[in-house]
Amino acid sequence: MKIKLLTLMVSTPFFINATEIICAGQGNQGELIAIELNYFEAKKEVQIDDMLYPIQIDNKFAIAWSNTADGVDFVNILSKINGSLQVIMNDEEGNQNLRASLQCVEAKKALF
Repeated sequence: MKIKLLTLMVSTPFFINATEIICAGQGNQGELIAIELNYFEAKKEVQIDDMLYPIQIDNKFAIAWSNTADGVDFVNILSKINGSLQVIMNDEEGNQNLRASLQCVEAKKALF
């Protein structure tokens, strides 16, 4: 029992102040994309797949952060107004393309 309690105490503080957000939508090639992220408002970080990304914009309208995957830079803009998440890809020449458009909701407010 003590080991289980210790494990719970060690893992709980990391997520205790996070807002769990789930998103789904389509990529620019028609593929279905679904992600789950944790938003840490106080720490100004977003966690996706155990990776933490610093939030670059956090105001009453939106949250924005950037990340790199396979050598490609992405800018992510999550609207606090309507829950839309736009993923914009920046290529080597500085061109920007919409990579994905998703709808997000706080996980505890999901329909089912």
